[in-house]
Amino acid sequence: MGLNRKILIDTSIMVDLLRGVDRAMHWIDCIEPKFRFLSFITVAELIAGCRNKDEQKKVEREIKDYVLLYLDTQSCRQGLEWYKKFHLSHKVGFLDCLIAASAYRKRIPIATLNDKHFKQIADISVIRPY
Repeated sequence: MGLNRKILIDTSIMVDLLRGVDRAMHWIDCIEPKFRFLSFITVAELIAGCRNKDEQKKVEREIKDYVLLYLDTQSCRQGLEWYKKFHLSHKVGFLDCLIAASAYRKRIPIATLNDKHFKQIADISVIRPY
């Protein structure tokens, strides 16, 4: 039986999945494919971490089972506001602010292993799945 709600899956979990970490694979398998969301930023981060074409092809095969989220103008504005507010005080990165803004606009939680990157942003829900 799968989870029946939309979840934005962060890069940290996808890295574990691509490395074959059992907990990540089991957790992802519990989410119905239509509820698995990725930010295009996460996809870019995964591709940036590839060391060769085979690894990139593995990423490309995996992401076919996810709904990709792209930024709109309002998400960009929100992400920039959060970045201005949290980058100095909490060392929150710009890309994490944009990912959070996508989740906020779609009203879906972010699943991550790096909850410290998102916990300052009170307007979003963060899940640490394992």
